[in-house]
Amino acid sequence: MLTLRSSNSSRTLQIAARGDSYLVATFAGPALSGAVEVWVETGDVAGLAHFFAELAELEAPWTGTRTWASLEGDLELAVACTSLGAVTFQVSMSGMPGASEEWRLQAGLETEFGLLGRLAADAKDLVHG
Repeated sequence: MLTLRSSNSSRTLQIAARGDSYLVATFAGPALSGAVEVWVETGDVAGLAHFFAELAELEAPWTGTRTWASLEGDLELAVACTSLGAVTFQVSMSGMPGASEEWRLQAGLETEFGLLGRLAADAKDLVHG
């Protein structure tokens, strides 16, 4: 399981494998929570692990935003970093596209630059676990 914990609040994002074809992403925080089951192919999960590995390989804070999205776009991560090493993940989840009860959750979660290596290891375990 890949778990991102906020360094500023009690917000968390957990991404877990569910069989060979699904990930379950759960976002939780004060007054805001949601979960989405994301259909993935093997390459999608490896792509998520590669995304976190690329972040972990960075030796210093970066400029701009780096992104990853599931094949169907129901889980998206956009990551930015300040010059002081505060890493902000903008998490977007959505479900029931095109339905009358379509929904979307979008929230930020801040962590630290020094934790990216652990997140990459957890993402790699998600692929090979």
